[in-house]
Amino acid sequence: MALTSRNPSRTIHRDPPGSLFGAIVRYSHDNSGASAAVVAITLPVLIGFGALGAETGLWYNIKLQNQSAADAAAISAAYQVIAGKSNIAADLIPAASEAAAQNGYTGPTPAVIYPYNDSAVSLGVAVTLQQPQKALLSGLFPSGITVANQAIAAIEVLNNPCILALGTTSTDVEIAASTRVDMPNCSIAANSNSTTAIELNATTSSVAAATLFTVGEVSLQGNPIDPAAPPLEFSLGSPIRIGAAAVADPYASTLTHAYITTGMPAVGDCVPTLSGPVTFYTTANCVIPRLKIATGQTVDLSPGTYWLTGNLKVEPTGVLKCSACDNVNGIGVTIILTTRMSTIGYVSITDGIVNLNAPGSGPFAGLVMVQDANGLPPGTTYRSTHSRITGGFGATLNGLVYFPNSSMIFHGNPSATGPKCLLLVVNWLNVDANSSLDSSGCAGAGLATLPTVSTVALAE
Repeated sequence: MALTSRNPSRTIHRDPPGSLFGAIVRYSHDNSGASAAVVAITLPVLIGFGALGAETGLWYNIKLQNQSAADAAAISAAYQVIAGKSNIAADLIPAASEAAAQNGYTGPTPAVIYPYNDSAVSLGVAVTLQQPQKALLSGLFPSGITVANQAIAAIEVLNNPCILALGTTSTDVEIAASTRVDMPNCSIAANSNSTTAIELNATTSSVAAATLFTVGEVSLQGNPIDPAAPPLEFSLGSPIRIGAAAVADPYASTLTHAYITTGMPAVGDCVPTLSGPVTFYTTANCVIPRLKIATGQTVDLSPGTYWLTGNLKVEPTGVLKCSACDNVNGIGVTIILTTRMSTIGYVSITDGIVNLNAPGSGPFAGLVMVQDANGLPPGTTYRSTHSRITGGFGATLNGLVYFPNSSMIFHGNPSATGPKCLLLVVNWLNVDANSSLDSSGCAGAGLATLPTVSTVALAE
């Protein structure tokens, strides 16, 4: 039905009350409770999204903080490796855990990978931190996440020391007055924490080296120097590093008692041959109970290994040599001070003429003089923990001189021919006259492993 209004041109049509379209129209104009229903449905979603945004910000801040903790953990673990402590469970994880905790990390124990390498890192330590986080406000969404961080510390070799002093207190390396030490391609490393860890006794002392590394400090006449502006007595290729990490003894795990006595006869001694003032040892690889070379006497060793179960003494102008040795061709001698019973001897060379070079191959390649020090039988003692190697004019030693448990007074030079290699690993060292040391020819002389000074840098 159509109704006519006062305006004849306008006709109003009304749909039947029960039609579907009418119901829809009435519902769309009905405000009674619809907004509340919509809000009830959407409000939890909106709150969830807002809470997720807030918690995401919180998780991001935790990730930033934990990255600093991961960086510190990786660096700390890498310095343990530099110090010779590379056991993951015993050394690296505890170091990483402590460093991470000090930097705010509160999650589970860090995961450590060593050695780590990839396309950018040849040797490093990788540390991963994983800290679970519950979704407190945004519970309608994920039940929680794990904030993960990784850091990689690369270990890079800076230098190979020609002198490594292992003592941890007092003066480690002392250069006497009127003494110059030349070692331009290698460094001095001292593990002492003393302010005089490396000490030049006087302004007439001097050292030319690649650099100096020490846990403690470097001093001149008892006064610590400024490492950034060393006095003229120090001629160095790169800046002094004080407060550095201790340098590990690279031979401690290999030059053990069991290793250096391999091949040592259980009974019987070397049989010398006398010819006037000269004593010849024509057969090597034997035991010498003790060896004393008096003034004016000469001992001529055949190439090979000699185990000394007593002391080695060379008095002024006494001569200890190997005429058949040849440093150019790697034919040499190794002298090992060890024991058949329970006492290890020492060396006392006072202005004697010693000309010895290490063999270039074999089990003792690169070793010229070794004092037994690692993995000793229970009850073993030293006759003295002080040795002296002060060669007279023209004396040379070529190879590793290894006395890690003893102090030493030393002066000397490497071989004049063939690959030059003279390295000292001692507990404490006093250089009492002009000397030169060299590591440039050690690989050619058979010494494949060298002491290393390393640094740590974050790689990733």
